[in-house]
Amino acid sequence: MSQNAERFLACFNAIERHLQKNFNNGNHGPFRMLLNTAANKNAIYKRFLDDLYAIGDLRNAIVHSDRFDGRPIAEPVDEIVEKVEEIWNIIQHPDKVNIFEKKVLYCFVDDYLSKALNIMLKHKITFIPILQNNLIIDVLNGNHITYWLANQTTVSTTETTIREVLLHAEYRGNFALISRKESVYEAIELFKKSYREEPKNRYYDAIIITNHGRKDEKMTGIIVLKDIVTYLADKEI
Repeated sequence: MSQNAERFLACFNAIERHLQKNFNNGNHGPFRMLLNTAANKNAIYKRFLDDLYAIGDLRNAIVHSDRFDGRPIAEPVDEIVEKVEEIWNIIQHPDKVNIFEKKVLYCFVDDYLSKALNIMLKHKITFIPILQNNLIIDVLNGNHITYWLANQTTVSTTETTIREVLLHAEYRGNFALISRKESVYEAIELFKKSYREEPKNRYYDAIIITNHGRKDEKMTGIIVLKDIVTYLADKEI
């Protein structure tokens, strides 16, 4: 057996054992069934599901195909071997969302709009978490402000509270919370899920990171869609 085939099968077997241990009580089962079960519970398997289907098919071809001079006809090329090794590495050591941790700028719901606008301008951001009684209740964005402005005859940002702006918002609560221990792929799946749900064709404004993903905890970071796009572009996988 070639070195490529040995590397490929070693990774495949490791992935299969991981699936059995974590998603099938340590029991054997058809590879595709194990994958489907895992994909319903784990965003990493869901992200690479089609690749793993193909990897399973190639494994079957290597193990069960006809042979020529004692060698299997099917042979994984370098790119495929590197791909399966990279996926296995991600499964074992996924990046956590804590890579997006940073100081989170926020306002309280009864702060004046001028405070939020000053923060947006100074720090060049478009999303600000809003707190009430130390609970995360919303994320103020530029659309909220534009929609509010369009419905006003006179405007005073120093006399208007963020609460008033949110009361006139077309969409509210368009954010999610996530534990800092979750993988980046869980955050990616949250963004994708938000696009499919009501309001449809609209991603979350932000995903807010806390220690356990609760609204009563200190915010340790914030993820916007641009962060995910940049992350995936850098990974190139």
